[in-house]
Amino acid sequence: MKKVLILGSGSIALKHIKNLLELNYYVLVYTKNKSFDIKNTNIEKLHYINNIPKIHFAIIANKTSDHLKYIKLLIKKKIHIYCEKPIFFKKFDFLDIKKKIKMNNLIFHCGYQLLQDTKVIYLKNKLKNLKIKSFTAEVGHNFEKWRNYKNIKDKYFSNTKKGGGTIFELVHEINLVQELFGRISNIKSFKLMSKKYKCEDVVTSIIYTSKNIIGTLYQDMYSKSLFRKLRVITSQTTFVIDFAKNQIFKNDKILKIKGKNTQQILLRRNLIEFITKIKLKDKSTINYDIAVNDLKTCIKMHEKK
Repeated sequence: MKKVLILGSGSIALKHIKNLLELNYYVLVYTKNKSFDIKNTNIEKLHYINNIPKIHFAIIANKTSDHLKYIKLLIKKKIHIYCEKPIFFKKFDFLDIKKKIKMNNLIFHCGYQLLQDTKVIYLKNKLKNLKIKSFTAEVGHNFEKWRNYKNIKDKYFSNTKKGGGTIFELVHEINLVQELFGRISNIKSFKLMSKKYKCEDVVTSIIYTSKNIIGTLYQDMYSKSLFRKLRVITSQTTFVIDFAKNQIFKNDKILKIKGKNTQQILLRRNLIEFITKIKLKDKSTINYDIAVNDLKTCIKMHEKK
């Protein structure tokens, strides 16, 4: 049974643990959470990781501000890396990290599981032969409901300076826009700051991409109701994806798309893609470049105009 290391024990880490156990891995969990305890013979809690045992790969699923530290550590240990999004929240030496990933023949994969959604895969294939005019993306849900914490004010995701806030937390949409419509070449963002936390909780952005496509992006950590939608207007067709309802429409007609798309399932698909890359020894750094480019876009969104 192969061993894997998970850094973190939050909600996403727990979902990864569930998938890894189902895929017959032995899971080592490094966490500072004293109350973390899962009764399973194939899970071991680590208090220190100075001497990491021989493992197949590692998943970074802890707070965003710690990502870079552990990326550097895992590279030093020559361990394949699956890193939850975003890759980090500040500028760092992008080229140096990329060079070391390549030099050590490592696989780097970022946790953009939304790209594994069957509706997104369908839409991406359809858009290849269509002239895209514009798009509108929107996502929202009250972030107090995301995680089961009592003292949210003390957590990183409620503080922009620690890698939290709407822009970093909802980077999936940034990644999705760049995957479907081309690299964001210009973006202008308008932010509203939270009255309770040290972060922005509503952001509206106007976007222009390298493929001469314009669009808007609305990101919200304030709304009491959950929503996640994408509307794409082309020369012939209008597509609408409603992620919350797992539906896709073509010119107002609902289409039948196979496959469930719960977060747990999407995480599993993305994890399997990473494992497949390791098996095939796929050393491409495209996934790393994408993660870095998404980070650069987030940083631009935070810059004062």
